Amino acid sequence: MNSISKKLHLSYAWWVFWGIVLVWNIPNMIPWERNLYPGAYLLDLQERLFKCALLATMFLALFARPWMGWLASWLLGLWWLPASVAVRWLSDSPITSSLVGMAIASSPGELKNLALSVPPLVLAGFLGWNIVCAVLLSWLKRRTAWHWGYAARGKILVFCGMLLLIPYALASKSQSAPHLQNAARQSIDPFEEGDRQIGSDAELPRAFPYELPWAAAQYWQARSVVDVAVAGLRAMPAGQTLPVSVGPPDTVVLVIGESSSRNAWHLFNPDQAETTPRLDARMAKGDALFAFTNVVAQSTSTRQAVPSMLTPQPLLWPDGKPNPQATRSIISLASRAGYATSWFSNQAAVGRFDGVIAAYADEADTRAFLNPSSYFQQGSYDEVLLPAVQRYVASHPKAFIVLHTMGSHFRFDHRYPPGFGLFPGHQGIKQTYRNSVAYTDALLDQIIDILAGDGRSAVMVYASDHGQGLTDEQCNKTTINRVTIDSYEVPALVWLSPAYVAAHPAASKLLRSNAKLPYTTAAIHQTLKDLMSGPEMVADEPAVKDMGSFLRQQWDGMPQMVVAPNMRWVDFREAAARDPCFIKGN
Repeated sequence: MNSISKKLHLSYAWWVFWGIVLVWNIPNMIPWERNLYPGAYLLDLQERLFKCALLATMFLALFARPWMGWLASWLLGLWWLPASVAVRWLSDSPITSSLVGMAIASSPGELKNLALSVPPLVLAGFLGWNIVCAVLLSWLKRRTAWHWGYAARGKILVFCGMLLLIPYALASKSQSAPHLQNAARQSIDPFEEGDRQIGSDAELPRAFPYELPWAAAQYWQARSVVDVAVAGLRAMPAGQTLPVSVGPPDTVVLVIGESSSRNAWHLFNPDQAETTPRLDARMAKGDALFAFTNVVAQSTSTRQAVPSMLTPQPLLWPDGKPNPQATRSIISLASRAGYATSWFSNQAAVGRFDGVIAAYADEADTRAFLNPSSYFQQGSYDEVLLPAVQRYVASHPKAFIVLHTMGSHFRFDHRYPPGFGLFPGHQGIKQTYRNSVAYTDALLDQIIDILAGDGRSAVMVYASDHGQGLTDEQCNKTTINRVTIDSYEVPALVWLSPAYVAAHPAASKLLRSNAKLPYTTAAIHQTLKDLMSGPEMVADEPAVKDMGSFLRQQWDGMPQMVVAPNMRWVDFREAAARDPCFIKGN
């Protein structure tokens, strides 16, 4: 009987062993990337699962008793397993540096609001899972006869270790010399270097439980580059202030759009489908809403387009060159004028494409990065910004708010809820793009409702960072692109509350008379300054060289200088006249 009992105990112990290995890999069996790249997700899933199962097996083989293996597993990673599953469930992605940045880069008050927004089912699952883990630990500790034999554990370690080393041995033969890799890195800009993947493994950073420490390391690597950029921004001269007339707006909101082409907005293009019904309705009923019909983006790259919208001396010029004379942005200027400032973003806090923009967010008193994913995955819809705006407006009588939206960034069908828009079913690129524009229309309408709700003096400025070229029969484009005129021609709007119009009757006249004049998105920061200073103070002033302002008259033939795809500056109208299907530099 003793021999039979020992064999049963040993058998039960090994069943527990393989059960724990299985538990370690529950998140890794979720095919979250099926929609991201359907052709290859199954192979990647198998490779990741195989590697993670081997590592989990080797880890457990270090312990002699099941309860010890379970305790170590629980403390080191299994306690947050529900969080890993929830992130895959909610955002179709593993835990990434964007999610870590969402938690760390947001202000404490907004971080509290983020925590309160976690679905109750996720919190209940987290608590319930850890109760189960504690109960199981207690049960295993009472099984004193259960153990994993030393010899068997040794064989497992050797066998699994050999299997893990085979791919690395094969890969080492094809790797280029380190000195060549280092030489190549020297040409990479700092933000790209900060976003460089840590390590050579492509699968473990996306796998449980390695994703969290990997994501944290990636965040701090990228954050160090942002911190250098922030430290390098020169403070504005002590005497520089914002001249303010009587009755400055109580609330100023800048909404930065993403990848939105003016041609896709019915508000700007009556031949377009009804993509902007809410803004159209506001215009029809006589709201002080002004659409600027001749604005172009200076660059078709977000990281190069947005900084020039915020300051005349950006960290990066639109052609990608660093600016050693960079200064702080309109956010700091608003702060000096007595505004409480905030930056609410549905994009990331770090990364090659986001870090240079997030550096300006550090100027704000309050910050929140509300997208747990990245720009190429599902993430959050832009409506996630609305509660933050509502809270900030309600709690600050004088507020300056920047909203950085995801807008119409590819994939377009990720930018609005299922069933939304003119084409609610699964449609092609053109249809989903127009749905994303309709979603932006709804978002702006709700922001205006918030600002108009309490009768305060308020202004809102909206402009997209750049446009988006679609598949086009006229240009014979078979894929989306950023080389046609649609990639540069962007929507730009100014909305004034009734209280602001009453205090500044000249504003509506100036905006209306200038609505068809040529501008670039570099006019945004000066327009904000003029709206806060008061139109009466700038009505007779000339256009600001190289920037302009929607409140200042300028020559109708003013060149609109933009950066072509080859990174050369070019007059947009001349380039568009030569070839509207490909904006070429000289």
